[in-house]
Amino acid sequence: MVKAWLSKTKHRSACWQLPRGHWGQGAKVHCWLALLSWLLLPLPGGSPTPRQPRAPPRVRNTHTHPPTRARTHTQPTQREEQQQHRGEEALWRRRQQHSQRSHGRSSRHGTGLRRTMAAARHSTLDLTLAATADCNAIFKGLQSIFQKQGMTETIHNWEDHGYLATYVNKNGSFANLRIYPHGLVLVDIQTYNDLNGGEDAGQLLNKVEERMKELFHRNIKRVKRLPAIVRGDTIDRYWPTADGRLVEYDIDEVVYDEESPYQNIKILHSKQFGNILILSGDVNLAESDLAYTQAIMGSGKEDYADKEVLILGGGDGGILYEIVKLKPKMVTMVEIDQMGIDGCRKFMRKTCGDVLDNLKGECYQVLIEDCIPVLKRYAKEERMFDYVINDLTAVPISTSPEEDSTWEFLRMILDLSMKVLKPDGKYFTQGNCVNLTEALTLYEEQLGRLSCPVEFSKEVVCVPSYMELWVFYTIWKKRSEV
Repeated sequence: MVKAWLSKTKHRSACWQLPRGHWGQGAKVHCWLALLSWLLLPLPGGSPTPRQPRAPPRVRNTHTHPPTRARTHTQPTQREEQQQHRGEEALWRRRQQHSQRSHGRSSRHGTGLRRTMAAARHSTLDLTLAATADCNAIFKGLQSIFQKQGMTETIHNWEDHGYLATYVNKNGSFANLRIYPHGLVLVDIQTYNDLNGGEDAGQLLNKVEERMKELFHRNIKRVKRLPAIVRGDTIDRYWPTADGRLVEYDIDEVVYDEESPYQNIKILHSKQFGNILILSGDVNLAESDLAYTQAIMGSGKEDYADKEVLILGGGDGGILYEIVKLKPKMVTMVEIDQMGIDGCRKFMRKTCGDVLDNLKGECYQVLIEDCIPVLKRYAKEERMFDYVINDLTAVPISTSPEEDSTWEFLRMILDLSMKVLKPDGKYFTQGNCVNLTEALTLYEEQLGRLSCPVEFSKEVVCVPSYMELWVFYTIWKKRSEV
C-alpha cells in the first residue's frame, strides 16, 4: 500500500508503497501558509530595522514528489552502495533516495513514547471587518491588552499599509498584531515549553476578540480561530495529503520507529484510526483502512478460491491476510523489506492477523526479495497467475514520464506483470488521489502504450486514514488479443 510520495507518489522499495491519504472525524486541516504567510512577506515601505535575509525556498523535486513533499537531497550512504547486487528494483530505490529527506532518527520501537507539551504552540485569531479599517484606532484600542502583560513592544506603521506590532514576553513567548487598511486584523501568538502557555494564549486572544467586538461589533464580518499548531513536539501529528492539504492526526504514541536499508518505518497510534504505518514520512495504512485492502482486491467481486495469486509489495500483510481467508490455491507475496514485515507483524495485528508469523503457510509463501528479478524469473519459467496485485507505488504526480524514473518503474512492473498474468486474469493496483486528475489521465495513457494491449476500469474509494478519495484500477488483457 502506498500513497505516492511521488504523487503522493509513493513507492515502496519494490515492495513497499510509501503511503496514502485520509478521511476521519476529529482530523483538523490547517493551511500553514494561510496562518503564517504574513510572517514571510516583506514589510511594505521598508522596516525601521534591517531584516535578516530570508532562507531560500525549498526546491521541490518534480520528478518524484508531490507538491507538499519537498525533500532534501542526500548522497548515497555506504550501505546503499553495498546493495548494488540486489537488482534493478534496488537500483531504482537508490535513485529515489537522492531526493528523500534525510532521517537522522534514533531507533525506537515498543517504547510507548507519548507527546509532551515541551513544544512551540502557534495560536491565531483572524478578524475581517466589513469595511476599510481605521488602523490607528484599532491599534490604540488593542495596545493596552498587550502592555498589561508586561510585554516589550515594537511598532511598524506605514501610511498605506497599516500596522505591525510585535510584543515579546520575558519568557520568550511573543505576539504579533497585524492590521491591514482593507479591514483584516491578524493576531499570532507563539509560546514554548510552558504547560500554561496554551491557556495564556487563549485568554489573550479572548481579550482581543472581546475588545474588537466592543469597538467594532457592527463592523465585524467574520471571526476565525484555528486550533493551535504544535511545532517541534516529540510526536509529529501533521501529515500532508496527496493533493497538498495538511492534516492533523490525533496521534498520541510512537509505537515503532526503525530505519531499514530502504526506508524509515514508523507505526504511530491514532485514537481514531488505530495504529498507522508511515513510511519515509508518508501515511501508508492504518488499522482502520480495510476499505483500501478490499478495493485493491476487487471490492468483493472476485472469486479467489483455488486461484494462483501474486502480490507485489504488501508488507503490512493486509492483502495476504484477507486473501488467505478466501481459500486460494497459492498466494505468493514478494516484499523487499524484512524490517517492515517485522514491525507490522508486531504492531499491525488487526491488519495482518497471524499470516506474517511465518513466511510459509498452507496456501501462501512470502519471499523477501526484489520483485523485478522475481517477475523476470517467473516470466522466463512461464509461470502464470490468475491475479496480480500491485501494492508497490501510487501513480506519480509528475507529468513528465520521460524524465521521471518512477514512471519507468511503473511501466516495467506493468509489462512484466502482463507476462505472468493468465489470458483471463486481472491486475489490481492503486492510482492516487481523485483530485490529481492530470496525473491519473497520464497513467491511463501509459496503459495504452504497454507491449500487451490492455483495458481497464476504475473505482473511487474512501480510505479512512487518507482523508481523501482514492482511485483504484482493474486492468486486464484485451480479449480480442487473447
